[in-house]
Order: sequence, then structure tokens, then C-alpha cells
Amino acid sequence: MAKKKATPKTFATHITTPTGERVYLRAKTKEELEEKVLQARMELRAGVNISQDIPFADYAKTWLKAYKEGKVRPSSYAILETNLNTHVLPYFSDMKLRDVKPLHIQLLIRSLSDYSKSLQTKCLLLVRGIFQSAADNGLIARSPVRKEDRVNAANPPEEEPLTNEQARALLLALEGTRAYTFCLIALSTGMRRGEILGLMWGDIDFEGGLIHVSHNKSFVMNETDAPVTELLKTEAARRKLPMGQVLTEHLQKLRVSSTSPFVLSMGNGESLSKSAFRSMWKAVDRRTVGKGRVPRDLGKKYGGMEVSLDFDVHPHLLRHTYITQLFEAGLDIKQVQYLAGHSKPEMTMRVYTHYRQKQRAGETREKVHAALNYLSEEAME
Repeated sequence: MAKKKATPKTFATHITTPTGERVYLRAKTKEELEEKVLQARMELRAGVNISQDIPFADYAKTWLKAYKEGKVRPSSYAILETNLNTHVLPYFSDMKLRDVKPLHIQLLIRSLSDYSKSLQTKCLLLVRGIFQSAADNGLIARSPVRKEDRVNAANPPEEEPLTNEQARALLLALEGTRAYTFCLIALSTGMRRGEILGLMWGDIDFEGGLIHVSHNKSFVMNETDAPVTELLKTEAARRKLPMGQVLTEHLQKLRVSSTSPFVLSMGNGESLSKSAFRSMWKAVDRRTVGKGRVPRDLGKKYGGMEVSLDFDVHPHLLRHTYITQLFEAGLDIKQVQYLAGHSKPEMTMRVYTHYRQKQRAGETREKVHAALNYLSEEAME
């Protein structure tokens, strides 16, 4: 007759809370039980309600709705929700809020090491917010996410802005298309994609030569369209931008024939949907060497479009080019920060540092060439 397996011995006790409620504690060893009792007493002294042993997943979902829903842009909320469901919840699985320790945070960071620095940072900020809220609400004594916790990932390589020749070639290739208007606005004002798609004729002061950035259209993942709202990326995004003569004249011509409240619109007068924007941007991709499933050769025509762009371009690169041009023109950090709509000067400084490094490298090269000129044949004559 087979022997019945012995049931592992469990040690248990209970602690009575200030409200008279009993909280039972169990452990596999006496030492582990003593540690749990000590921890529970410390948490009680810190004002933690130890009778609420809430699963991390339950609190995280509640936190997202309570603290973020309706308070951030729909696209930002979608990113938060995706990161929580895809990267954070699977890692913590069935853990309780009170069981998560600083070690678990470090292991979470390590589990994300194959992803971009941006995604790692977003997940860490997400977890930091959840645990800080739990501490504020008396569910844990302190957050396991420490101030010094950082992701360990290299910064992505800094993009090179378009040269003057490339910017002019881009506009020349797109002349007569909606993409021309989009690119001209981006290169002339540095507006973000959503700000351009939400731009209304009422936002433009032709007499003063200014665009008042006050509308935004932010696409959400898995959604075909999004409304135009006054909810900008940050409050710093609400700004007044000089247009310049070329953009002013172009928009004045468009205004005469436009029947839509939006500068860029579809046939029904509505702002561009996600698919309409992608279709518009094909005017750029189809004119770019190597784009698409069919390799494209410079100077050849495909579908009636001549391939004339031998460089890659995307909407954000136009904004990056604008910011660099401001530095080239001698504007200071504060001026550029305002015009770019950056909420933090560090964002502006990152572009400025790259610009200065490149500028100094060129100056150094010229000075070295001048210093070595004494070796040239002309100097020896």
C-alpha cells in the first residue's frame, strides 16, 4: 500500500489591528513567520492597513483609471495601458502589493533590457507612480522603487537634421500635394504632427504672421481616427509661432479655396484620419530611393512619380530640422525652448548639445587643416 505523502508543516499566528480585526500570517518556518510578524508590526506603526492584502494587478488597473483616465491625452493613456498589460503585469503576475521589494524592481528593469531606453523609462515611471500612490493611500509603508533606480540603456543615436539642400529638394519634389503643405508647416514652425493635423484656419493670424498652437489631433493605437481637441501634449505646447514669408503666402493661397475649418482636410472637410495621413505621406515615400516593396532607383518614375529624394525623412525629422535651424540663426536656449514647445529645458539642450558638438568638430577640423598648412607645397615655395 502506497504511503500517503506528509503534508508540509505550516506555522501560523495572527496580529490584531487597531480596529480589532485579526490578520493571519503563515510561513513554512518559524524564522520566516517571525520576519512576517516583525514586518507587519512595522507596517502597522507606519499607518499601513495590513488587512487589505491587495494584488498588484488589481491596484495597478484601479490606479490607471483613477489617476490617468481623462487626465492625459487618449494616445498617452493607450501607451500607459499597453505598457502595463504587456510589460508590467505579466512580470509581477500574482504578487501582492506588500510583497514587492526593491529587488523585484531591479529584476523588472533587467527583464526589459532588450527594449528601447524610451520604453524602459516609461515602464519604470509607470511602476514608480503606482507604488507611490499605494504608499500615499496607506497600503504599503514605502515604495519599493527607489529614487536612484534608473534604466541601464544607451541613448538612441541623435538624428541628423536635413541640410538646407535636402529641405529644398523635399519641398520641390512635393509641390502641388497636401504633403507639401504639411512639410512646409513643419519646417517653418517645428509643429508636431498632431498640432499640424489639428491646425484650424481660426488659429492663424495672417495680419500678425503668427500661428496660435491651440489644437491637437493625437492618434490612438488600434483606432482609425481621433478627434481634434484643445488638449495639447503639455501646457508648454500652447505657443505663438512666427510663420515666415514663404509659409504665410502659401497658406493665404490655400485659404481662398478652402471650405474646411482645417488647414489640412479630407474631401468631406474633416481633419485627416489616420489612413488619410498615411496615404498623404506616401507622396514622400514614393519619391524616396529604396522605399517600398519594389526597389526605387533615383531619377526613375514609378506610378507617375519621379524618385528624387536620396535621403530618408519622417515627420519628426522636420521638427528636429527646424529646431537646429533656430540654433544656427543664433537664438538662445530659452527662445528655442518656447518655440519648440518643450516643457523642460533638458529636451532643448539635447538638440543644442548635438548641434554644438557637430559645429565644434567642423571648427576643429578647419583649424587643424590651417595648422598643417605649413607642410603644403605652396608654403614651401
